[in-house]
Amino acid sequence: MSVWASRLGGMGFLENLFNRYTPRTPGEPVFAVIDTETTGFNKRYDRIIELAAVRADSHFNPIDSWHTLLNPDGKAIKNSHIHGITNDMVVTAPTFSEVYGDFTSYIDGMQLFAHNAPFDSKMIVAEVDRMTGVDEDEDGDEDEFFPFIDTIDLAKQILDRGPYNLPALLDRLGLDNPDAHAAVADATATVNMLHALFGFKRGEIGRKILRQGQVFRATNTWRVSHAAPLLPRNI
Repeated sequence: MSVWASRLGGMGFLENLFNRYTPRTPGEPVFAVIDTETTGFNKRYDRIIELAAVRADSHFNPIDSWHTLLNPDGKAIKNSHIHGITNDMVVTAPTFSEVYGDFTSYIDGMQLFAHNAPFDSKMIVAEVDRMTGVDEDEDGDEDEFFPFIDTIDLAKQILDRGPYNLPALLDRLGLDNPDAHAAVADATATVNMLHALFGFKRGEIGRKILRQGQVFRATNTWRVSHAAPLLPRNI
């Protein structure tokens, strides 16, 4: 058993209450947790239909959020049973390129997190490649670099046994996410999961990540929004 797992396992009842329910006073945003909902798992053929980011301070207190539904350029949504998003819901939604400037401006200067980051990262990069006409697989270059930290990897450093999927971690920590598979709800739940998971060490861990991690920097090309209105999903 890891030292962290032992400490969590030995946490007393009063400490648990203090950890979860004491009021939070958010500081300045330094982290952004990102989540996507998509039409499937293939970066070449599937599209992002919901994009969300929740910014948090160095103690993993959520501060604010940005989210929108996205029009997948007419691609049929065949997995609505998972996330509840239908083609009718995204008919008037902006496209990825229309909100990309807003999105990157919102997360500019933040260290990026995602639960199962390789998936969200590949889908976002594929959308950027599609938007810019650059094929990452052909020349190995990315128009924008997204230095994601995978929160699954963070959980594995604290807990020596899984499962490490988000619902299992939330359940283990006594948290819930009634709107699971809504991107902004999942991103918020991930912030809350990290806050509870790190416990009284969250400030120390946050500072360590800030020292060792890399922030996202938006390119000048996309800092200006294409001025399409966001279409958040009601949850």
